[in-house]
Amino acid sequence: MNIKKSLKLSLAFTSALLLTACGNGISEDASSSETTTEEPREYSVGVVGDVTAEIWEDVATRLEDHGIDLEVVTFSEYSQPNRALENGELDLNAFQHIAFLSAYAKDLGESKITPIAYTIVSPMYIFAVPEITDVDAIPEGATVAVSNSATNAERAFLGLQDIGLIKLDEDAGFAPTKGDVVENTKNIEIIEMDPSQIARSLGDADLITIGGDMLMDAGLNPEDAIYVDTDDAANIDPVKKNIIATTEDKVDNPDIQAIVEAYQSEETKAKIEEISGGSSIPIWSDSDNPEADYEKELAES
Repeated sequence: MNIKKSLKLSLAFTSALLLTACGNGISEDASSSETTTEEPREYSVGVVGDVTAEIWEDVATRLEDHGIDLEVVTFSEYSQPNRALENGELDLNAFQHIAFLSAYAKDLGESKITPIAYTIVSPMYIFAVPEITDVDAIPEGATVAVSNSATNAERAFLGLQDIGLIKLDEDAGFAPTKGDVVENTKNIEIIEMDPSQIARSLGDADLITIGGDMLMDAGLNPEDAIYVDTDDAANIDPVKKNIIATTEDKVDNPDIQAIVEAYQSEETKAKIEEISGGSSIPIWSDSDNPEADYEKELAES
């Protein structure tokens, strides 16, 4: 009995020592260790094009100080990033405008993707082979490459009408297509292709219509364009503003909000202007409501 009592007292004394040690500094060390060894929180954003990827890599670098590890995933085709986001392979994407997302959602029937912030406006440019120096020099039967996505192609068709190559049906509305061409003054041949492939087709096609977010990837200079569709980006229709999108379940995630905040910064604005040469225009503001603009577009289109 005495041995058992002695053992119990010894164990109790040892436990007391351990508890005292914990209260006098071990918990502080553990807290410090937990802070310094905490794993970064991992997220991914899908983009199209090397220039957009470079902008987002800059954002990702700045997020490291906030414990966020943002992977930038570059896709080659516009059809890919929404599917990847929908399937849970991405946390965000940043490659499209509201009109594109609306068309995607309608084609799918139901989508859990929603816009959460604006990024840039990309004017639509028309470039030509060297022998076509201006609009007046466009020859009879010229070939023109346009996007095979209706939401991107409509600006191309409106631009072609603006320079007098085609005339569109008056009932074509906001988003004209190839089928809405009622006059073709120079018998141009319109070739539809994926937007990411258009820049490299210049030479095979006499003319290309291309957004500013893609032309820098192709090494094109916006000053060499024979036409640009806007010089008033601030007043452009919201559905033509590019967006950051995520899924509905992540809208209120503080880290997602931190990623948006890091993008919508003066540092990002300077980076866009530095590497885009003016072909992409930062367009966000404090009064933005992209989700409401998206819901309106869904209801009206």
